[in-house]
Amino acid sequence: MYYCYGQVRSQKGGIPSGGSDNSKAWGVFTAGENPVEIIAGTYRSGDANEEYCLAIVPPSFPSLDGNTTIAGGIQGVIVLNGQLLGGLFTAAKPGNVYQDITTKSQTGSRWIIPPYHHVVVFPTTATSSSDLPVYLLGMDLIEPGSKAY
Repeated sequence: MYYCYGQVRSQKGGIPSGGSDNSKAWGVFTAGENPVEIIAGTYRSGDANEEYCLAIVPPSFPSLDGNTTIAGGIQGVIVLNGQLLGGLFTAAKPGNVYQDITTKSQTGSRWIIPPYHHVVVFPTTATSSSDLPVYLLGMDLIEPGSKAY
């Protein structure tokens, strides 16, 4: 099976002003009826020297508003980048979601989000007192000849 690109999807989410308790998941992006290929993304703010994780969770994930604690594999959490660092980037100089700042390596260049799955972000090293907005840009992946684009 191969796919063609369909509609462009741009969504913003993340940890709101006031921060978040450690390991609490906040929604960033939700795919619709088609898989979505994430082609770019940025983030900014966060607490200095704290780490954040960007991950895929299934449609059955209980909450995207900071009320669900990430508890491991039983929730279907799939890490995209576990090394987003806080306090380094601003609105004028945003960070790249594909960049692992700690190891100075790339965590891929495109991610495919399955239909109806979500991308979440959560602090992994401590309770966060700052916001951490994340912006993702993607394109629907559609079957050739479909009317979805």
